[in-house]
Amino acid sequence: MTYFTLNEMSRDAAIRANQALTGNIAKLLDSNLASIDALMLYEIRNNASLRDFFSDGAGPQQQLIDVQASGFLKEFVQNNPMLHSLYLYRTPDMTVLTPATRTKLEHFADRQHIGLMVNSSELYKWTARAIPTDGGDQNSGLPVISLAKTANLKNLSIMVANVRIELLYEWITSMVDKQLTFVHIIDPQGNIIVSTVEAAKTGTAASAKDVLSATSSEQTGWIIASGNRDVGLFSFVSSQFYLWMGGAAFIVVAGFSWIVFVSRRQYKPIQGLISLAARARQGQASASVTVAEDEFKLIGSAIEELLDESNALQEQQKELSIYHKRHLFLSLMEEVHTEANFGSYLTEEMLRLGIDKPTTGTMVAIVEIDSYEEFANQYRDDQHLLKYILGAAIKEVTENKPYTVWTEWISNAKLGVLYLFHDGESEQEAYERSEELRDWVANNMDFTVTIGIGSMAQRLELTAESFQGAIAAIGYKFSLGMNRLICSSDISAQPKGELFRQLQYVRVISKSIRQGEDKWQAYYEEMLQVLSGQLNTREDVINLMQALTGYLQKDMAELGDEIYTMWMEEVYPSLQLILEEETQKEVIHAYQQQLKKGFEQIRQLRESKLAHQQMHAIKQYIEEQYNNADLSLSHLSEVFNFSTSYLSRLFREAFGMKFIDFVTRVRMEKAIELLAETEEAIQDIGRAVGYDQSLTFIRVFKKYTGETPGQYRKKLRTE
Repeated sequence: MTYFTLNEMSRDAAIRANQALTGNIAKLLDSNLASIDALMLYEIRNNASLRDFFSDGAGPQQQLIDVQASGFLKEFVQNNPMLHSLYLYRTPDMTVLTPATRTKLEHFADRQHIGLMVNSSELYKWTARAIPTDGGDQNSGLPVISLAKTANLKNLSIMVANVRIELLYEWITSMVDKQLTFVHIIDPQGNIIVSTVEAAKTGTAASAKDVLSATSSEQTGWIIASGNRDVGLFSFVSSQFYLWMGGAAFIVVAGFSWIVFVSRRQYKPIQGLISLAARARQGQASASVTVAEDEFKLIGSAIEELLDESNALQEQQKELSIYHKRHLFLSLMEEVHTEANFGSYLTEEMLRLGIDKPTTGTMVAIVEIDSYEEFANQYRDDQHLLKYILGAAIKEVTENKPYTVWTEWISNAKLGVLYLFHDGESEQEAYERSEELRDWVANNMDFTVTIGIGSMAQRLELTAESFQGAIAAIGYKFSLGMNRLICSSDISAQPKGELFRQLQYVRVISKSIRQGEDKWQAYYEEMLQVLSGQLNTREDVINLMQALTGYLQKDMAELGDEIYTMWMEEVYPSLQLILEEETQKEVIHAYQQQLKKGFEQIRQLRESKLAHQQMHAIKQYIEEQYNNADLSLSHLSEVFNFSTSYLSRLFREAFGMKFIDFVTRVRMEKAIELLAETEEAIQDIGRAVGYDQSLTFIRVFKKYTGETPGQYRKKLRTE
């Protein structure tokens, strides 16, 4: 009877454990897949890039829209490590867009799945399948689970997300010991999706043998089944039970009297244990001693519950400890604490963390992984390991030092390092250890780091001041470059950039490119030289480049449809991608090279027109005959044998401005030169640049410069 009692207790415990296990796996599965589902739905409803991609009639902006949508896909996959891949399908033009490519449906390896989803009359749900290879082989593809979401009800365009089945296996094995317990995830047709049993293959029918618990997933409708392994050995032992009982009968009879005697003698302690178990289970302050029919089952059940609760509390305590430590770290970084009792609170928290020495000063360093997007793509599966190695390297370079180092990841790319000094150490210690870390990473890893260091804070409560300094320092990595140490002395050694002063370069560069003048490169080099001598944040430089892009886009629109279309399709997308470069030097030089290519393309388009050379001759004639008061469209049409309307249109297409505006600019620039270099009277200068009436000259000059000729000359002399 004892054997069967223990057997039933063991089986009940196994069933409860497996029920809890399958329930937790189902919750984890539902939670993770539901979060992906919700994120996809949210982006489809709210993301402007997706709306533009799936909308009809984008026209010449389609390539730009596709580039922006591809950038969103890349960012979405990076921010959701559970995803293996993500792509969009636009039904009207049968276009498939991934984070890296845009292709037609007929050339897309996963076209069969797209066809099934678009033509399906059922609601989309998570489906287990294999992503085919480039050749379209479904049998040799990567096993995944996929979800399609309708992105445009009008044309049935869809968004498809794929999660590796291997990830489900990792989730399961992190929660069970696969040597003792097996878990199957089974689809509604009874086929295995993933299993911890090596012999069970995906897509084969699942066996109900030895299953102790099965739970249904609300999100997918799949069944999560589990049980204990090596049940066959238990069956063998059970089959031999009666043979063993026959052999033991003599011993049982012979020892019965002794057992009764010992049981009576030891009954009072057992009775007390039963009473304690009953109180623990019922939550009573006191209880009468009542002997249950199955006392050992009661004791075993109570002990098992206590052990389960103890293990759960230990896990909760461990998680809370990690969370509390990180929360305290971020609290120190985010704000300066001036509360009267905060210092004593910190002392207690430091003691909990094992830091029992008083703190005489703190410094914060921010370790940022350079080119993080490239790092994340290259080490998609190993980046957590590499981040752990980076943290271990910090501990190694600071080992056996008289101060304490505390590290926490504050973002995907940034690791916060807090130096806690106990014996009045100098700032130089933090600089040397940080440089040692940077050098170690550069020599031993395939990536580099840039480290920003804040100034020393005299008290632990003021750590946020050092953190803010470190954040400010790392913000100038864009200007100073990567793979280096940046401290306050590096920032104070160079003037801060005042980029609004560079807007004058932006306008003349755009204007020169529009007019086909090579001197735009000299203006760009001058702007580059000014920027290189200043400290600029990434935001400021990107805004400056965006301003230049906006001016160029506006000026290109004035050069005719052919040039504007070429610019928007071939040059503009490349300029936008360049803005994602890591450093100021990379952005500005790559931007310059792309402008050179675009300028050359404009030159070739202009020169391909038959009237272009004639228009340059007209331009040269105007620049030489600006002092002719009769210079007009009618005069030019007689000289070059063109109609005035045709000549006006050609001039605007060739140089991006009206004829009268060009003549005015040439005359005003010459007038400014004469005002600065000669002492001639205002009316004489007006006649010298083609204005017989001095009042007309004064009016045009003021409109062009904002000042009268006399005011302008007076200002030049005072300067």
